[in-house]
Amino acid sequence: MPSRTALVAIAVALTLLAGAIVMLRARPASPWRARQVVLITIDTLRASRLGLYGYRTQPTSPNLDAWARSAVVFDRATAPTPWTVPSLGALHTGRYPAEVGTYTNGDGIHPDFTTLAELFRAQGFATASFNTHALLIGARGGFRQGFDTVYPSQITPIVEGEHKMPFAATEPPLMEWLAAHAQQPFFVWVHNMDPHLPRTTGNPYLAATGWHRYDAEVRWMDEAVGRILAKLRDLGLGEDLLVVFTADHGEAFGDEHGLVGHQDVMYDEVLRVPLLMAFPGMGEPRRIAEPVDLIDLYATIAELGGLPVPADTRSESLVPLFAGAQHRAPYAYHARYFFEDGRHWLAVRDREWKLLARTPDLDRAPRHRNAPRWVLEEPKTYFELYRIADDPGEQHDLYEQHPEQVARLSEVLEKWGDSVAQGPTRPELDDATQEALRALGYEP
Repeated sequence: MPSRTALVAIAVALTLLAGAIVMLRARPASPWRARQVVLITIDTLRASRLGLYGYRTQPTSPNLDAWARSAVVFDRATAPTPWTVPSLGALHTGRYPAEVGTYTNGDGIHPDFTTLAELFRAQGFATASFNTHALLIGARGGFRQGFDTVYPSQITPIVEGEHKMPFAATEPPLMEWLAAHAQQPFFVWVHNMDPHLPRTTGNPYLAATGWHRYDAEVRWMDEAVGRILAKLRDLGLGEDLLVVFTADHGEAFGDEHGLVGHQDVMYDEVLRVPLLMAFPGMGEPRRIAEPVDLIDLYATIAELGGLPVPADTRSESLVPLFAGAQHRAPYAYHARYFFEDGRHWLAVRDREWKLLARTPDLDRAPRHRNAPRWVLEEPKTYFELYRIADDPGEQHDLYEQHPEQVARLSEVLEKWGDSVAQGPTRPELDDATQEALRALGYEP
């Protein structure tokens, strides 16, 4: 029979063991971390032309609509700018376009700034970009930073001098890459340009009766996204997979403000974009009404991937929103720099109001290569004010009726401008690059 001392020792040991078990049970589970990340961006995709955002004229997005039922859908996501290079430059760096040098489509990400791909590669992830946009593949754009694989190395455009290649030409290599890397950590960025003009070769919906050209392109894009999602399922990815779907900007058709296209439009038919995310641990599929900005995807994706984020990022992680928190950022900012008349078009919004300001560049030189400079007190600045909370279509300019809101938001916009306008110097363009940009429809 054990001695009294031995019995006491056993009792103490059992007590300590029980305490340890309780502590282990009480300790929170380790946070989920993504081992595979797929970022899908669509060029020129307007949120309101998708079924999941209420579009009913044509079935433009059956695959996305179905996926949305198992994802988190953000209802009020906006882009920082209405054209591709500046918008995606912000997404990939977590900084505003003026800070990283992506002022226009003729500029690129300055190498001093760390991209998402560089964050992932530094942690041992395989990184790849599959793209159909000439400006996002070329070295000047800066979007090669951090990618082990960039496909294709050069665009074969649909129309000579244009910057668009059909996504169908990039899809097979993408599928092969996914299969080859399914068992290892990876970050892959897919950019599909099909909704952007010119018309996509091989799209059968363009010849179908009753289809608007844009709707036909959106449906063709949706089928490609459906095949990507199916491939991820077939490969057995899921437990460690994060999928993010969004767009660089939308498109205007002349209905709301008499404007067509996107790069010169600062209204929400262009600035509002779709945003969907799906990953284990996100909770129940649902819709989030909090206003968010594409710039916040940098910190969000980095946090979900367990990556360190540069301390000076402007990006704010959206992860707390999945637990029901309110987004902390009170304002979102937008800018379209260097109109052909030498002006900039800036905007700031909060949950209720949106102020637009079209203001001259201080250098007074519409073709110069410096960073943008402005002062809103310039007498030639033109303002518009919208109460977007009850006028989401921005049809009623309230500039005259609410000078107090104009003054408040002008001050906010001016302070933001002071913090971002001293960006990198724009490198000079050689004659060949200027000619190429003009051929693509962009003023250098």
